[in-house]
Amino acid sequence: MNGRSNRSSVTEPAAVSLLDAVERIFMNEPPSTVSMRMIATEAGCSLGLAYNYFTSKDELIGVALDRMAERIAAVAISTEDPREALLALLDSMRADAAFPRLVTWLVLEGHDVSTVMSGHPLMQSVAAVAAARGAQDPTSVAMTMGLVAIGTFTYSEMLNRAVGRQSDDGRLLESAADMFASWFPQPAD
Repeated sequence: MNGRSNRSSVTEPAAVSLLDAVERIFMNEPPSTVSMRMIATEAGCSLGLAYNYFTSKDELIGVALDRMAERIAAVAISTEDPREALLALLDSMRADAAFPRLVTWLVLEGHDVSTVMSGHPLMQSVAAVAAARGAQDPTSVAMTMGLVAIGTFTYSEMLNRAVGRQSDDGRLLESAADMFASWFPQPAD
């Protein structure tokens, strides 16, 4: 890669190592406490090499978010049923825990994540289902569902510790999907 990252495809081993390091670090640390030097050290490369691929920590985080979102987007929504669409969204977020945690850290630090969320193909699919069901503002409905899902998965570990037991993720997904589906008008027969 010459110079700077291409957000759509970062494939060189050092750049991939940096992106993997972002995911590992931000599972436990907020972005404001992490430096490019920490990320480079975690990735096993020099700070200079990190800056060869990414102009800043913000760019590196953006590329990492894009990469995580692409993995989540691999879950196709091919249904008109809002409950099934939401189950797909929730299940994909549960499977890739780094994405919800990083988005949560960014929200808590005051970053605008609406472009990451609204431009996400899975969110667009949920918005399309909402629009087909007559939602007044389908993008806001999809964003709300996505943020609730992110919050649920981010804080479920904390809640489990607080109550001293492990929650049933499948049951949690089903309950969330039922709640979200109730927000949609039922189609006319």
